[in-house]
Amino acid sequence: MTEFQTLNYSTANRIAEITLDRPPLNLIDDILTHEYLAALDLADADENVRVIILKGEGRGLSGGVDLKFLESFGPTEMKDFLSLFYIKTVERVRALSKPIICAVQGYAREGACTLAFACDMIIASDDADFGYPGVPNLAAPPGMHVWHLQKLIGRMKAAELILTGDPMPAAQADQLGLITRMVPREDLYSETRALAEKLAKLSPIGLKSARELMYRVEDMAFKQVPPTALDAMAVAFASEDSREARKAYIEKRAPVWKGR
Repeated sequence: MTEFQTLNYSTANRIAEITLDRPPLNLIDDILTHEYLAALDLADADENVRVIILKGEGRGLSGGVDLKFLESFGPTEMKDFLSLFYIKTVERVRALSKPIICAVQGYAREGACTLAFACDMIIASDDADFGYPGVPNLAAPPGMHVWHLQKLIGRMKAAELILTGDPMPAAQADQLGLITRMVPREDLYSETRALAEKLAKLSPIGLKSARELMYRVEDMAFKQVPPTALDAMAVAFASEDSREARKAYIEKRAPVWKGR
């Protein structure tokens, strides 16, 4: 098993858990970024893993990018690191062959929000909040957050979060559809795990094809969607798992997935 310095990686019952663990705030630097990408690769390549959970050790998911790490950077070094973190990380998550769920407690700031909102679903505790203090703290735009937030909650509310830097509490994020749902702090892990276990019981082919289609049609005009969706459905319908699902439904029994 690969050993990591800034995170913990474990698997059990078809679920991989990636836990950011860089005390005291799980701040993001190049080592954590590379290790997160490596952990995603491990989980994605493991045929026994069907769902991934991302979470943070301690009081929050992460305080964001480590500003002390960035202090000595010039424009070129800054662009290289931000390309690695904001672009390569998001692209890697979107290219996963299985769902990823983020559990957020306490604080999620800047880069932590990138990690969270790149995931397919977010379960947040009732003490969680999400903030983008890039403008007040760095006098700079918050990178990929501009795209993420406008896609998720629209330009008007995104502008308030980005320009003021004020954190949004989980209750408001839940109301706006920015997260999947909010749960009591003491139930965060069990609720996240229960959702992951529910998904892990489903066909990996079904999960993969549905997830791929969601991302594929995301920026399409409506006229482009029907042929793309029909093609995806036709391919999936011919899979062994799809045939097994239909047969099991007719026979009133639990399906046995082959993953193909």
